[in-house]
Amino acid sequence: MLKGLIKTLLKGLIKKKKVNDEASVRELLNLDMAEIEKASDRLFNRLDDRIKALKTIEARVDKKIANLERLLTRAENITAGSKESTESRQIEISRLSQKGLKIDEIASILDMPKGEVELILNIKK
Repeated sequence: MLKGLIKTLLKGLIKKKKVNDEASVRELLNLDMAEIEKASDRLFNRLDDRIKALKTIEARVDKKIANLERLLTRAENITAGSKESTESRQIEISRLSQKGLKIDEIASILDMPKGEVELILNIKK
């Protein structure tokens, strides 16, 4: 394959440059090959730089994903704790009401608004 490419290049150079001697053709071919190598080196260096940049971006994205997952877990725990807290408050309000305490007294003991205590008691009825 490489030999075929070289032959094609040689024929092209001979036609293009109208060079008859083989040494001159080889010299021109070597110059062209050197230019191709330089160009390919530049391309590979650019690719390496882009790969490094992408790896940096990927690392930052991974950190952000980990932070989001941690925050979601915390939010789920807070939500679960809030539900448990709400249920325990409702139970406590019902218990205090059954003991005969008035809405004002329950609200004062639990440090809650009177309207919230009244609402919970009305919902429980």
